[in-house]
Order: sequence, then structure tokens, then C-alpha cells
Amino acid sequence: MKAIKAIHGPLPQAPLMPTGGVNVENAGDWIKAGCVAVGAGGALTGSGKTADEITATAKKFIAAVQAARK
Repeated sequence: MKAIKAIHGPLPQAPLMPTGGVNVENAGDWIKAGCVAVGAGGALTGSGKTADEITATAKKFIAAVQAARK
């Protein structure tokens, strides 16, 4: 997240979206650091999750991002 703040220093207009290392626990932190969105791969679909588990995790991601934007 330090990298996001460092990039936004000279380029505050740059829309940034991290995709590596993003999980439900830190998704809100990325938004608060100035990212416009987050991308999730393994944290969303990894480890052979079922469709119901993926849906539940996606809802947690959405809630974390919405909370961070308030």
C-alpha cells in the first residue's frame, strides 16, 4: 500500500487497481489507500471453492470495499 501512496504523490489522477495479495481482510485498506478497485483471484476462487463459497466470499469483498468507501 505504500507503493499506491508513492504513485499517487506525483500522479494523483492515476486510477490504480491492485491484483496481487488482495484478500477480504485487506481489500478495504487498498481502497482507503487510494485504489479505485481491487482484483481478487485465488482469494476469491482458490482452493477448490464451491460456487456457494465463491458467492459468499464475493459478498464479503463487496462489503469490505463499500465500508472503506464510506
